Amino acid sequence: MSRRVVQPLIYTIIGLAAIGFIWKLFSDPTGLLKQLLITAAIGVIVIMIIRKFMAKKMGKPNSAYQKAAKQSSKLQKKRGVSRKSAPHLRVIPSKRLIPKKRPLNDDKKPNPFTVIEGRKGKKKNRALF
Repeated sequence: MSRRVVQPLIYTIIGLAAIGFIWKLFSDPTGLLKQLLITAAIGVIVIMIIRKFMAKKMGKPNSAYQKAAKQSSKLQKKRGVSRKSAPHLRVIPSKRLIPKKRPLNDDKKPNPFTVIEGRKGKKKNRALF
């Protein structure tokens, strides 16, 4: 169906629904209230069921991040560095302001980072090209 046919059809359905809602509001307000409460209750139940089953399938959204953060914190504890005793947070005396030359071998420390797998190998959907 083209957009020219669908748009007036949608407006007609919305208009008829508004007329029916107003008619029901003036003719039977308690029936309307009961109908709205039942519809809302069914909607809430359906949403809860969908969330319960979808959460099991999808897992936690940040599980890879949480795993990497936990591994990083374990590595920091293993090294014995805490926030309070971190060398970059200490007050430096005035005589240590002269920068020291670091040896070249100092840069080869292992990094505490973890690679989180992404979609690098998958092809993109290029339907427009």
